[in-house]
Amino acid sequence: MTQVATTPHEVEGRWKWPDWGRGPYDALSSIMLGPPFEGYLELNVEVDGEPWVVKVTYSKSGFAPRLSDGINAERLYEWDLVGRGPGEKKASYNISPRFPNMCHWETGEPLQLPWENQVGEVEGVDVEFHTSNIEPERALELLPEFYAAVFAEANERVHREYFRTEPHEASRMWAYERYVRITRNWARKLSSAGVLQKVTHFLSDQEGVKAELHINNKEVTNHQNRLFLDPASVKELFPSHTYGRKLEIYQLKDPDAVSKDHPSYHPKVEVLVNKKMNDRKAWAWTDRHAVTEQIEETLLNALHWEDIPLSPDGNDVYVPDDHFDAVAREKPVELYEDPTPRLEAKTDHLLITTLRDMGDTARDVTETVATDGGATVDDLAKELGKHPATIYRAIEDLDKILELDQGDVSFRVRKYRDELRALVESAEYALENFADRIQHVMGLADHIAECSPFQKWLAENGAEIDFGEDGEPKRVRIDTILSQLKYSSFENVQTIAAEALEKWRKSGNDPALLRGAHLTWRTPGGGTETGYVGAVADR
Repeated sequence: MTQVATTPHEVEGRWKWPDWGRGPYDALSSIMLGPPFEGYLELNVEVDGEPWVVKVTYSKSGFAPRLSDGINAERLYEWDLVGRGPGEKKASYNISPRFPNMCHWETGEPLQLPWENQVGEVEGVDVEFHTSNIEPERALELLPEFYAAVFAEANERVHREYFRTEPHEASRMWAYERYVRITRNWARKLSSAGVLQKVTHFLSDQEGVKAELHINNKEVTNHQNRLFLDPASVKELFPSHTYGRKLEIYQLKDPDAVSKDHPSYHPKVEVLVNKKMNDRKAWAWTDRHAVTEQIEETLLNALHWEDIPLSPDGNDVYVPDDHFDAVAREKPVELYEDPTPRLEAKTDHLLITTLRDMGDTARDVTETVATDGGATVDDLAKELGKHPATIYRAIEDLDKILELDQGDVSFRVRKYRDELRALVESAEYALENFADRIQHVMGLADHIAECSPFQKWLAENGAEIDFGEDGEPKRVRIDTILSQLKYSSFENVQTIAAEALEKWRKSGNDPALLRGAHLTWRTPGGGTETGYVGAVADR
């Protein structure tokens, strides 16, 4: 199955070179200070057939010059090379000197810079970089080309190897973002109870994690919907991943201000890794390939979990722009099983089994907390006309779904509250059996008991089952990719369907009922296919 290639957006970090001492910095200062440039230069540069406009300016550093620098200034300069390429490509570099015993320009106090601990008490140059819409490796290629072009403009020779060697192992990155651009219709699928919300629900009852969901639809749907995940949260989704990150759906505030044919009429889906989401720690420049892999796996799996086709060929999902080509990648990323159906199966089942045999007081407490969003024991006792001790006993019976904190009662998982509030507020709430109605709403039937073989099959395969008004199964949906080929890297759909019938039978149910239900599954080509469970199992 082909997958779409992502493209870089923002990349930031710092390279360090002790290879030539302060040579690159001092050489640039010698031609830029004084005539003819007087500290400013703008020139056109062509790199591998690509036109760039490069500006060279200076800024004042916080470093005092050494006596041996022989300059009449309080502080050293730093040199900024800023290149602007086709479209919105940008590459900015700040070139700064490093040497032993550096002091603050104003106080004269010694400076404790990371350079000394990471590289040693040696001379060198430090280059902070910030690029947009170019690959990290391309940023490293452009720097020596821009630098050499300045000396060519000045008709001066310079050491050919400056910035053309690998930077020191202490070089770091602290921000890296990649994106794809998809049509508005597909993006709405991501925002309408989509992957951001599902992942939030998935993590809501996990200990030791931190995640934040920010929704901004004030101007337009998907203007800026963001999910922040700390490293522990990420590991719940991708066990081998290590970096915290942000998953974002971004669209212009007023996308209708541009033509429908313009790429920015459609939103971006982006994943950003930065040090703020990783305990303020940057990562090694040499780890950039691993970070790229984690970013791309997150981005493509988020689309995959919402049944959005990953192939860019002929499906009208992806929108090319100046930098995103909407083409197939050479090597596919690993696709993970959607973790959210497994969690929903677990939380739905816990809720049902907890409520199945509850008494009237427990039911009344649950209803009240669901509709009010929370309550105190005293308020519940007063509203329900019960003694506080009775309320406490009811809460103890519901300790798997309710929690008590200094007299305040609330749901342990927001999903429970949302499900129950929707039920209580529905027109069908007058049904006699409260627990039965919950089972119906959540797509489960009375005859599927706790830990039944079929229930386990549903959880293990990330599957969902819908029942008709008569309580009989109507549809089974599997979110994993299945193949009709017996010899494939993907599981065989015939085998999975046969397993479903076997587990259904072992749970004490009539196989004929499930055989007539529709089975829907994902195909290796990026689409979906449907057939009757019995017919698929008999292939």
